[in-house]
Amino acid sequence: MLTVCQNHIKNEISKASFVSVIADETTDVSSICQLVVVFRYVLSNGQPVERFWGFTNRPGHDAKSMAECIQASLEKVVAKPEKLISQSYGGTNVMSGQHAGVQVFIQCAYKNAQYAHCYAHQLNLIVGQATSQNQQVRVFFSNLSDITNFFNKSPQRIAILDETVRKRKTSWFSY
Repeated sequence: MLTVCQNHIKNEISKASFVSVIADETTDVSSICQLVVVFRYVLSNGQPVERFWGFTNRPGHDAKSMAECIQASLEKVVAKPEKLISQSYGGTNVMSGQHAGVQVFIQCAYKNAQYAHCYAHQLNLIVGQATSQNQQVRVFFSNLSDITNFFNKSPQRIAILDETVRKRKTSWFSY
């Protein structure tokens, strides 16, 4: 299904005049850090769209390896380097650093790709701060974090949890 969606996105981008890439790190439920890649462009009818491209496992946390992951996605979609006019990431030095950040590596390959800070990242921080003001919400997320930490500190605990989940039969109709 992802391949079908990605082919549709490729087709739309091939018809678009310009494209922008947005990327950020996220941690999934199994505490694996992945890079999320999203493309933004304008359809032929003038409608701007953002399309999720996919998650990428990257070999390292340094700017060069992250840039290589983003470039791998770009190479599948952007046929002409001059078509990429914008890149947007969170404000960490790895992503936005002016001398050795991801944005520098991308701009070397895509000369028109101007960097713009992703303000959605700030929105996530603000929402996080706002929810931390409610004690019940704070306790809930603290407990949730503690559960994750408990299992992640021991491969044996993770194996037991995986086995327990595998044995459990979930009936979604009972909810």
